[in-house]
Amino acid sequence: MKALLRALLPAVTVLLLLQLASAQLPHLTPFSADLEISSTGSDTGQRDMQGKLFVATGYMRMNMDNPTGRQTAIITDFATKTVDILLVPQQMYIEHKAGDMPGRGPGALTQDIKPYDPDHPCATQPDLTCKKIGVEDVNGRTCDHWEMTDKDGKVTNFWIDQKLHFPIKTVSQNSTMLLSNIKEGEPDAALFKVPADFHKVDMRGMMPPSGGGPPHQ
Repeated sequence: MKALLRALLPAVTVLLLLQLASAQLPHLTPFSADLEISSTGSDTGQRDMQGKLFVATGYMRMNMDNPTGRQTAIITDFATKTVDILLVPQQMYIEHKAGDMPGRGPGALTQDIKPYDPDHPCATQPDLTCKKIGVEDVNGRTCDHWEMTDKDGKVTNFWIDQKLHFPIKTVSQNSTMLLSNIKEGEPDAALFKVPADFHKVDMRGMMPPSGGGPPHQ
């Protein structure tokens, strides 16, 4: 049981950092891209993750190679607000509804990887305020540079692609996210389906009665 929890922990950590927009999403232009994330924590030091991002009409998938060497894929269905976490080597998956777990504020690794309303990126987040800085080029893409401030005064800078409505670059106090090698076009629909040979894991039945959530590292 403990070994299984350790295997699931990296994927659960990513889910804790992932948030979905709750209002009507803007029109999306399907694309794929390479994804790089760097973060620095007082207890973990420097952490780097690389992967791929796939965005289709109504879906998003992130393939992540995390620091532990485990491969994880996260499939988001925007229509049903469902998140499936695939643990590739173990052929397991965990299903969650958006909002089942709390977020951790702007700039925390993957939580900002989502589509935004290009004119009002803070519209669905009442505790945040946004200020447009200007229009800038990032990796050959025309982006709107926005500054987002939370209720505690923490600032995150976003460069939102004018066509894709996705942040190409995000910089906060402790993390940086960058998309590169962007290719427009509808990804393979099979990427957004859980493989038939993966079996579902119910995390609720694996948590200690008074644990209050997944184990800490």
